[in-house]
Amino acid sequence: MNRFQIPALVVAAFLLAPSFAQDKRPPAPGPSDKERIERARARCQENRGVDCDSLEGLKEWILQERSREEAVREGSRHRLPARR
Repeated sequence: MNRFQIPALVVAAFLLAPSFAQDKRPPAPGPSDKERIERARARCQENRGVDCDSLEGLKEWILQERSREEAVREGSRHRLPARR
């Protein structure tokens, strides 16, 4: 080995170490889509919503069902305009 291979291997090991240290577990399973729709429909009817039967009418209620983690992961539904 020449004198540059060993430092190059050490640098490569330090660069790859964080990727191996990251948590590889999948996120905890949440409620199924069917359960979310049923809860959203029930809340819509309790609050005298206008359209509690179609998915488009339940869209706002389903969005309120999301956890904070899901909202962050999926991104905001209000996109900010690009700055110039």
